[in-house]
Amino acid sequence: MEGMYNNLFNLLNRKDSVRVYLSEINAPYNRVDSAVRDVDSVSFTGEFYFMNAPAGTYYIVVKHFNCLETWSNAGIAITQGGIFSYDFTTSASQAFGNNLKLRGGKYCLWSGDIDQDGIIDGSDLSSIDNSACYFVTGLNVPEDLNGDNIVDGVDFLIGDNNRTFHYVISP
Repeated sequence: MEGMYNNLFNLLNRKDSVRVYLSEINAPYNRVDSAVRDVDSVSFTGEFYFMNAPAGTYYIVVKHFNCLETWSNAGIAITQGGIFSYDFTTSASQAFGNNLKLRGGKYCLWSGDIDQDGIIDGSDLSSIDNSACYFVTGLNVPEDLNGDNIVDGVDFLIGDNNRTFHYVISP
């Protein structure tokens, strides 16, 4: 999550949950399984268990509550009950359509899709701006893009920097 990534210390500001889906590689790209886990703030990893997906080739789809949904660049072969690894942080080409943002030395999910409509736009910025005006605080507030538990100008700047032509790119 780009907003939560602290490139000075090469870590996330906090552990945070993401949902990962396995989607079929052919249209209509049905989702066959999902798992929710925390991404570690130091190693940028999470172990996701897909108990319902039969062996096959799937797109990996990552969703975070204030980031753009991001798809793997190609289908990944998995075996039922098997272990596989996929790292989005190493290159923009790890995501379908190169839909990752380079920040420091890591490629990150685009932060700012507050309403989860697949695009970072004025409606997202309006939500961030409204929450920043009242200094909304708390854990897991969607407008808190940097994960410091307060919505302020820093969050608005992150969203504002990402609002031009950033949207979900999927097959």
